[in-house]
Amino acid sequence: MDLALVLDQEGIAHELRRLDDAHWALEIDEQDAERAEAAVAAFERENPPRAPHPEVVHPLTGAIAAAAAFSLALVAMYIRTGPVSPGSPWFDRGSGDAAAILRGEWWRAVTALTLHADAAHVAGNAVLGGLLLGLLARSAGPGMACALMLLSGVAGTLATAALLRHDFVSIGASTAVFGALGVLAALPRDSRRVWMPLLGGLALLGMLGTSKRADVAGHLCGFIAGVLAGAAVSRLPSLQNRVAQASLAVFAACVPVAAWLAAFR
Repeated sequence: MDLALVLDQEGIAHELRRLDDAHWALEIDEQDAERAEAAVAAFERENPPRAPHPEVVHPLTGAIAAAAAFSLALVAMYIRTGPVSPGSPWFDRGSGDAAAILRGEWWRAVTALTLHADAAHVAGNAVLGGLLLGLLARSAGPGMACALMLLSGVAGTLATAALLRHDFVSIGASTAVFGALGVLAALPRDSRRVWMPLLGGLALLGMLGTSKRADVAGHLCGFIAGVLAGAAVSRLPSLQNRVAQASLAVFAACVPVAAWLAAFR
């Protein structure tokens, strides 16, 4: 179609004819062949085709390991802390109290992601979060995926506390889960398709993150933080070094531990 426009601009008579489902042809008169070839060659020199970005898919084993580790860690933490209850030191010291976060208790933005109200709460986040983390690990690698999920969850919690609600207490990994969804929505590098996964992510956010008991503001902030993180990472070369991926995974695992140590210091 582009070449037909070039011939139109040059005033060269031609006919666009379909050969089959995947091929088209431009037919011109013999006396216009030399001029047509020169016009097409000039157009292709000025508009070289873009080299396609090879899609990097990381090993399935690493994605499964990251997803399983995330889900099991949430369940194990719930077994240790139990459901939300008055006077529980875990919830007193680790919940996402916006006012306390703004007073400098930074660790709450991390520890709140590891606490859950009841078994249904932790099960939902473990299943959905594990699925999204596994998908993200296939695109970005397990270590990078864990780091991005943690980063977007913490950033979403901090943004909610600072910008939207100063008198709200949040718990649950859902902010990080929707952060992973935001990263997935922003990762495609083909600009012609970037809106498709983004709109799909917003649709899932609307379906899964806006129930009556849901922390809508936290989900939205986590999703936006994930979109920003994914957009930034999509501009970088894919991290395929296994040592670097392992280091990021260890870092993501150590941050919640350090946050809980700070909470009980």
